Amino acid sequence: MQVLPFLAACALASAASLRCQPAPETLPSLLMRFTDLDWLSWRAPEAAERSVQFSSHDRGSAAGAGSDGWYANGDRGNYLRTVEVDGGSEYVMVDAAGPGWLARLWSANPSGTLHFDVDGKRVWSVDFAALCDGRVDGVPAPWAAMRSRGGNVYLPIPFAQRLVVSATAADLYYLADVVRVPADWQVESFTVDRLAAARADLQAVGTDLRHGYSAGTRVADARRVVVPAGSVVKGLYLEVRERDAGVDLARVLQGVRLVARAGTETTIDVPVPDFFGSTHWRDWRSFQLGIMPANATGSGEPRSGYCLWPMPMPDGGTIELVVEQPTDGVELLLDARYDELHAKAPLLFRASYHLQKGVPTRPFSDHLVLDARGAGRYVGTTLLVRNPSRIWWGEGDEKVWIDGEDFPSWFGTGTEDYFGYAWCDPTPFAAPFHAQIECQGPMNFGFTQLHRTHLLDNIPFQRSLRFELERWHWVPTTRTDYATVAYWYGAPGAGSGLPPVPPADERRLERLDKPAVWVAENAFEGEALRVVACSRGTHQVQDLAMFEQQFSSDAHRWWRDGAVGDHLDLVVPVAAAGRHRVTAAFVKADDFGIVQVALGGTKVGAPFDGFATEVSPSGPIELGEVLLPAGEVVLRLELVGKHAQAKPSHMVGLDWLRLERLP
Repeated sequence: MQVLPFLAACALASAASLRCQPAPETLPSLLMRFTDLDWLSWRAPEAAERSVQFSSHDRGSAAGAGSDGWYANGDRGNYLRTVEVDGGSEYVMVDAAGPGWLARLWSANPSGTLHFDVDGKRVWSVDFAALCDGRVDGVPAPWAAMRSRGGNVYLPIPFAQRLVVSATAADLYYLADVVRVPADWQVESFTVDRLAAARADLQAVGTDLRHGYSAGTRVADARRVVVPAGSVVKGLYLEVRERDAGVDLARVLQGVRLVARAGTETTIDVPVPDFFGSTHWRDWRSFQLGIMPANATGSGEPRSGYCLWPMPMPDGGTIELVVEQPTDGVELLLDARYDELHAKAPLLFRASYHLQKGVPTRPFSDHLVLDARGAGRYVGTTLLVRNPSRIWWGEGDEKVWIDGEDFPSWFGTGTEDYFGYAWCDPTPFAAPFHAQIECQGPMNFGFTQLHRTHLLDNIPFQRSLRFELERWHWVPTTRTDYATVAYWYGAPGAGSGLPPVPPADERRLERLDKPAVWVAENAFEGEALRVVACSRGTHQVQDLAMFEQQFSSDAHRWWRDGAVGDHLDLVVPVAAAGRHRVTAAFVKADDFGIVQVALGGTKVGAPFDGFATEVSPSGPIELGEVLLPAGEVVLRLELVGKHAQAKPSHMVGLDWLRLERLP
């Protein structure tokens, strides 16, 4: 087993009696931490060891909890300061005193140039979009990659005295996780030459991060593993076998908990699907995520889960599956690999579960992920959301308070940002450090399962850590379910501050049927009518599914960039000649104009004003009666003005049109 330099010294004595003097931290030594994880438990955090986040979060939140700004969502383009350099503006994202390292960088819209000033010198200037996309030479995936439209950089940037990161783009969304270590630690600062020298290390560790789990001998249907005293579990493996074809694996596994005890202390009590980050919607075949900096797709097992967090058990312990409901048709096989524990680790591995069901989206609120007491390190999060709407549920920011601080030292910009993707993109991905394991869809409907690992950016704490995740849904009148797992290391006797795991029946999350789409009865859809003329501007079909059953068939015919006097002509089929009552429905917004409707050359109704302070449906508008011939007639929408408060875009949106033939 490879041992980090300072761990070799630490293994010779109890952490309580020896303060280890670490060897100098370099880029290669930081890379080693990604694959040899023992350091997470073998060294308790020191008082001067901190992990802090710099972000573009809305500064209105600074007013604190309970203020109007606490849930503010203007999270774009907020920086520490703006400086003028060589006649141009630079926007400072990070300014951190050393020694330490930048551990993670994320952006939803990476652009422009990123400058890294280390110890007072500009050492690297790089195209931000290319860096996030893995196109910068020497920084390939998984150290940098786009994941479902989110740019991620996990390349460590060590610094001895000070790190300043600035951008030339003024409107970035960004997160930057910085670790600060005690002043007597020696850190070799980042340079481009040292990055080039570490190329082989980056390739080797990047390859290691993709490997799977090598299980030892497995006992058929083993559900309990006894770990001898003086051991550290280095690999936990669960295999799920179907005895009966078509069994609902996800439903069966919701009734099984993984419970671990180190000595007499319960350190893990989590439902199996949540612990292993498996989906509740499918049957655990799409992804098998390991709770480690890799996913299980490389293990070759179609239905399996594994965990490579080291679990010290100085006094011995057990790991078992607690079955609360029948598992007919399913065989469960649990296996653990363990090594000798060379020193009494000061921290024990823990996993804590919290479920909240049916929480209303207004007023805004926070989901408690962990409220730890004692010393420890926070190392990962799994989140399951059950969303009855297609509309985005995750504007909520992560907030982490350390050791009782007044304002959180981690304050993020959105839930998907924390997990490393962006723009509520529903595309699943599984990669080292993070994953969107499942998004049921369409859009963000149903179950979404996410995971994030903190390694170099683990969050150390001496006395306490409180992690909250805002529930910030776009729909103000719905309810959602949140289930989280917090993965952390804590000193003996540490507590999670979370309620006990509820019984299986109470924690079960039923699957949702596909979302209903509202369709106006006996109406022509605006987006389906053929356009025959447009005097100016452009027209298109715009998807309105995000407004959840407010618009017929979730779309409208959208005309934009017209001016007063311009018209858009569409063809309407008339089944039988005669007098018809005309009803229409439009889209309203703050940049929509006033439109006059004519049918078959005859104006119908008064001009319709499409202004509203936010996107909303007009509802049915009765335009009057008109005599029409059988066959195709022209529906003309003519721009005649705009509301005094409307923006000057003069847009028009036709949702639907109804013709009712009168006797």
